[in-house]
Amino acid sequence: MLLLCAKDRQKFHICDEIAVALAVDERVATATVEMPCCVESTGALTRGQMVIERQLLTTSYPTTVRVVTAVNLERCIQLLTAALAD
Repeated sequence: MLLLCAKDRQKFHICDEIAVALAVDERVATATVEMPCCVESTGALTRGQMVIERQLLTTSYPTTVRVVTAVNLERCIQLLTAALAD
């Protein structure tokens, strides 16, 4: 998980902002991996949630999602700053 931290301040997650930055500019993603996933329909704890299958060798699911594993955080901040400046 990526965190931003101002000097002498608490760290905070910027998940939604990164997702928006990726929607605006896919080049924000610096590393991705293709993974199989499904929507859990029978589980008591995860019903209705997307579940990513990390055990690639033991799954029968097709590769269906591209998971971003690293981003250009500086570019994310530039996009966020530009959006807030308008």
